[in-house]
Amino acid sequence: MKILLSGLQRDFDVDTLRERMSKFGHVINIQAVRDGDPDQPWAVVEMAMGVAEGTEVARRIDGIYHIDRFIHARVMLHD
Repeated sequence: MKILLSGLQRDFDVDTLRERMSKFGHVINIQAVRDGDPDQPWAVVEMAMGVAEGTEVARRIDGIYHIDRFIHARVMLHD
């Protein structure tokens, strides 16, 4: 399951994000995307979980206020 995170800090650390996301389940991979607006990076977090679990994790994270920004989380569509 892949979860798209936006609202991250410009200089967010992938290892710190991996550590925090691992509290919800096993993190397989994190792809940081810093193209486009450098002040608005985002990340794709791939986790070892099903759709229902991923949706619950995204729901719990979405809207969290962290270091002057709201974090947004969405489950990515898959085939």
